Amino acid sequence: MQQEIFTLEQAKLATSWEELMGEYEVEKRCAKIATWLKRHCGVSGSAFFLQDSRLGRKFLYTDAVPEDVLQNLQGLLPHLHQAVDTEYEAVYLAMRDGNLSIIDAQGHNPSLKQVILATILSTKRYPIGITALVTEASSVQYLLDEEHRSCWFSPLISNLLDNAISHEEKSKKISMLNLYQTVSSSLAYVGDLHELLNTIMSIVTSELLCEEGSVLMFDEENNEFEFFTAVGETGKDLEKVRFPADKGIAGRALRERTPLVINDVASSPDFYGAIDEEHDFKTKSILAIPLISGEELVGVIEAINKIGNDGFDKEDAQILSAIADEVALAVKHARLFDYVVDSYCKIRQGLSSCKGCMRPLKSWTPCVRYLSQQV
Repeated sequence: MQQEIFTLEQAKLATSWEELMGEYEVEKRCAKIATWLKRHCGVSGSAFFLQDSRLGRKFLYTDAVPEDVLQNLQGLLPHLHQAVDTEYEAVYLAMRDGNLSIIDAQGHNPSLKQVILATILSTKRYPIGITALVTEASSVQYLLDEEHRSCWFSPLISNLLDNAISHEEKSKKISMLNLYQTVSSSLAYVGDLHELLNTIMSIVTSELLCEEGSVLMFDEENNEFEFFTAVGETGKDLEKVRFPADKGIAGRALRERTPLVINDVASSPDFYGAIDEEHDFKTKSILAIPLISGEELVGVIEAINKIGNDGFDKEDAQILSAIADEVALAVKHARLFDYVVDSYCKIRQGLSSCKGCMRPLKSWTPCVRYLSQQV
């Protein structure tokens, strides 16, 4: 009879999960789940460790978990799979002498006042992470299923977080597509390249949540980089600044023709600190993507100082790499266009370029891009 009442109570609690469906962001959904666990299940603290590839990063959300417990959990949970025999099986953990260790659930120690229940979260397709719940030892039985082997609500938590992860992944893909389309359509306009790239970098720094962004043009003849455009607090001061192309993280990115994510530049032997010293700036993290069009080395596009503690990630690199291809092609086309215009004007005007020409431009097809400048 007692078991029937317990099962009925579980059913009533399960119906209250509807209140969690309104949030689709992973962090906000974790927060709602943690609140629900406190309110209905007597859980005093929760931790969610998610390692789903769709997130593109390791994710940790904690709510009211003691600091000593959390530090121990972070070291122990990656090895939890070895202690689990069946899906959703609960592993009992307890603090002893300042260390968190796995305890035998069958040999319950009455001296323990608090325990941590850790469970692997998974869907039918793959595991998505681990949850750890801090609760009073006397309340553990209300969190477990009939066989007392797993938390009865673990499948619900798994499905809710899997849904949130999928939604967040789709949202990021849509956001990335919109950004790419915005950049691509902007670069299709043949106008002032500097102004154009300045606009693009402003969009990029806002989307990637970073402090600064720049496009470095590669001068092959002098083996130098030049800050062609730069946005951010020190951006304007950097334009036209040149430095050796074999120096810095940008130099390595172009040399190796590969994206580089450096979230601690102080520990990177490639970091070139002269620019920081000259302009009173502190570079903390860099995402550098080479600009290459065909076999031509065009330069490097950089995002500087990711806002927040997570640093640049794989997703940021994918976004900037997609934009880099468009930027490299636009720069190549702009250079070719300038060459054609200058060549055409020199034929018609001698050494004078059409930029200073006073003759009507409408009849000169290559010069249409300068039409507004002459009116």
